[in-house]
Amino acid sequence: MPTSDITEVRMTMMQQELKPQTPEEELEELYEEEPRRRPWAAILSVVLALAVIFVGYQWHQASAREQTLGAQANALRADAETHRLRADEAQREAEGLQKKVAALGAEKAALTERIVGLEKAAQERQAALRAAEQKSATVAPAREKARAVPVVQKKSR
Repeated sequence: MPTSDITEVRMTMMQQELKPQTPEEELEELYEEEPRRRPWAAILSVVLALAVIFVGYQWHQASAREQTLGAQANALRADAETHRLRADEAQREAEGLQKKVAALGAEKAALTERIVGLEKAAQERQAALRAAEQKSATVAPAREKARAVPVVQKKSR
């Protein structure tokens, strides 16, 4: 083919390309039997698929981490509740022990007063016994003199 024919063909093709397309031509072009190959679409599809796989993996990891943290949080809540109950029980026990200590202190004070009273009573009795002994010691020799001594003792049967 001569060069002039080639240039003419090129010119007509360029004119056809520059010519505005009607909606019918656009539809025909969309539904042509062999669509144009677009390698960037395949590359984009692969990249998108890889991105979806990566995001899915990350989502799975985050979900597993969330479940683990949730379980740990529940365990910590249960542990905190156990410690709170133990603290309440210890507080009640401490209050009971404080009441017992106060009761024992009052009992000790009452026993101390009783001991002091008993010691005073014992001292008064001792003083009374000493006074009675001294009195009887002075009265006893006088009685012995006044009393007659029997000559014969009765025989026991």
